[in-house]
Amino acid sequence: MAKKWTKKDLVQLFEILIERGAPVVTSPHFRGHLTRNENLFTNQVVRESNGNIAYRSVDFKIEEEMSDEAFWSRIEKTPYNDLIEENAAVALVKMAEKLKLIDK
Repeated sequence: MAKKWTKKDLVQLFEILIERGAPVVTSPHFRGHLTRNENLFTNQVVRESNGNIAYRSVDFKIEEEMSDEAFWSRIEKTPYNDLIEENAAVALVKMAEKLKLIDK
C-alpha cells in the first residue's frame, strides 16, 4: 500500500532538500509538471520549510552573560536573517492590529 503524504511530511522533505541545496524545489522542469494549484501549494510548503529552517538556524541557548551585541551578531550571521526580520515585522504589525494600535 502506498504511503499517503501529509503536508507535514512534505514540509520535512522540502526542509531536507532546501538545506542540501537541491535545485528541484525551484526547478522550472519540476514546476512545469505541476498544475497551478499544485504550484501554489508547493510555494506554501517551500515558504513553511524556509521558515522552519530559519528559526532552527537561530535556535541557541542564551547565556545570562551574553551581551546584546553578541546576541544580535549571532542572529545577523544566519543566512536567513532577512526572512527572520520579515517574519518579525509581520508579527509586530499583526500584534499592533490586534491591540487596535493601528487600523487594518
